[in-house]
Amino acid sequence: MNGCEGSVDFQNDSTLIIRQPIFPRDKDIWGYELISNDTPTNVDGGEIISLSDLINVFHGYLSQLSDPSSLKEKRLLLDVPKGIHLQSDNLPEGWKQCVFGLCQTSADSSDCQGFAKSIQSNGGCLVFDDSIEPDFIYGALLENSDIIKISLAGKTPPEIVNIRRKYKGFRGKFLVTGVNSWEAFEGTRALGFSYFQGPFFTIPQVRDEVELPASSVAKLQLLRELGNPDCEMDELAEIIASDVSLSYRILKYINSVFFELKNKIKSIQQAVSLLGLNEVRHWITVVVMSDLDSTPKGEELSYIALQRGRFLSKLTESMKEFEHSSNTMFMLGLFSKLDALLSYPMDKALEDIPLDDGIKDGLCGTLNEFRDWLLMLDAVEIGNWGIANEILGKYGACFTTAATQYMKAASWAAQQLPNMKG
Repeated sequence: MNGCEGSVDFQNDSTLIIRQPIFPRDKDIWGYELISNDTPTNVDGGEIISLSDLINVFHGYLSQLSDPSSLKEKRLLLDVPKGIHLQSDNLPEGWKQCVFGLCQTSADSSDCQGFAKSIQSNGGCLVFDDSIEPDFIYGALLENSDIIKISLAGKTPPEIVNIRRKYKGFRGKFLVTGVNSWEAFEGTRALGFSYFQGPFFTIPQVRDEVELPASSVAKLQLLRELGNPDCEMDELAEIIASDVSLSYRILKYINSVFFELKNKIKSIQQAVSLLGLNEVRHWITVVVMSDLDSTPKGEELSYIALQRGRFLSKLTESMKEFEHSSNTMFMLGLFSKLDALLSYPMDKALEDIPLDDGIKDGLCGTLNEFRDWLLMLDAVEIGNWGIANEILGKYGACFTTAATQYMKAASWAAQQLPNMKG
C-alpha cells in the first residue's frame, strides 16, 4: 500500500476496515465480518496478542461503523489470526456475540483444541474453515465447531456440491462466502447453506416485464423535482409539506441535538430557510433513497450508498485541481446502488433524473472516469486492495488519505441513517 506524509484523524494510519454483512436464508442480516487491508493495532497502538484485545478492537470498529441500536442481535464473525493467544477465560463482555473463525495458522496452535472445547462448553460459537488441511487436530476441531465456512472462490458448482456432501454428517450449519450473484445465493441455499456472505445483495434482481410499484415511481418523480435547478425555496417547502413522513423527519432532524438550537423549529418553511436550498435538496435526496427499500437488505444498501457518496465527496474535495465538485461526486456514490434498491435497470431508473451525462454513463456501465471511481469502490468493498490502489493512483489520490476518509464516511453514514428513518 502506498502512503503519504501527514497524520490522519481517524486512526493515524492507512488501516481500512470494511463491514461485510452476513445474511441468513430469509435475507435478514445475521451478523457482520470486518475485513482489513492491514493488521489493526491495539487501542494504545501496540500489537494485538490476546483474544480479549482482538474482541475489544473489532467490537470498537463495528460500533463506529454501525448504528449501535442495530447491533443488539447481530453476530461478529471474528477470524482469529496467527499469533493470538487462544485463551477462553476472562473474555470481555459481549464475547458471546462473536463467532470465532479458525484458519489453518490458528488451527495449528497447540492450545487450539482446548480452546475450541472450552468455547463451545461455555455457550460460544466456533467456525471451522473448510480450507483447513486434515491433521491430528482436524477431527477434534470439526467436532467442536458450530458452523462450517466454505468459499465459492475458484470452485465450480459440482465442486461445491461435493464439498457439501463431504460434511453430510455434520449437525451444525454452513456459511458460504464469495457469493457474487443471486443465482449463487439461490443455488447454495438449495444445497442447505444457512448463511451467505458476498456482494450478491448489491446486484439488482431485475425481472423482465416487471413495472415499478407506484410508491417507487413517486419517489423517482420526487428525485427528478429535487434535481431541477429551477426549483425555488417555497416550492421545495411545499413538496416537503405535502409528504407527512418527510415533514416529520426534517423537523426531527433539524431539532436533533446535532444543531443545538435554543428554540425548536415548528414549520417546514423555517426548516428550509435554516438549512438552505442546497442542503435541503441534499438531505431529501438521501431520505428518498433510504426509503426505496425498507428491508434489511435495503437498509444495508442505503448505508453503502450514503457512505459511498460521502467518501467520494470528501476524498475528491481534498485533491488539488480535481475538476468535479464534491456535490457531483456525492451524487455519483449515492446513486450507484439505485438499481439494486429498486430492483430495476439503472438506465431506466435514471431516465428522467437530471444528472450529468457522464455520471449517467458511468452509472450505467460505460467505461469513463466516473466508472473508474465506482470500480474502485467495488474493489474496496470486496477487499481487492491492489485494484483500489491502482485506480486511486491513476487520479493522484493518496491511499492513506483515502483510507482515512473512507472510515470517516462509514462512521458518518452510520450516524446519519437513524435520522433518515420515519
